[in-house]
Amino acid sequence: MNPWFLAALVILGIAVVLLIVCIVAVIGPIKKVVTLLLAHAEGMKNQLNPIQTETTKLTTTVDRMKADIEFKKESVQSVIQSIKHTGDVLNQVSDVSHDATAKVMKKANNDPNRQAEVERWTNTAMGIIQRKA
Repeated sequence: MNPWFLAALVILGIAVVLLIVCIVAVIGPIKKVVTLLLAHAEGMKNQLNPIQTETTKLTTTVDRMKADIEFKKESVQSVIQSIKHTGDVLNQVSDVSHDATAKVMKKANNDPNRQAEVERWTNTAMGIIQRKA
């Protein structure tokens, strides 16, 4: 065999062995660093779990509060609508009672017996009012 070829093979073998040693020398510390990083990542995950749980609770509470506010808003709106229509209803009641009173007064003005009865009731009511005063 050619001595140069043999020397090249020996140098190549030494280079491969040195390459493997260098790779092992580099991978050893990298493995420790990666293990340490994974441990830190696991610790951060464990710290984030309670925060995630609290965030979920807060989101649920906010959703319930939104629903409660919406329900109360709708309830208040229905009360406001009812109050708005109260004036119309009172006007209708007033009109009906005025018409009924006018009919009674018309009958009373045309009937002497009813006029006397109205006068008695009026006197009775005034007597009660004066006694209380």
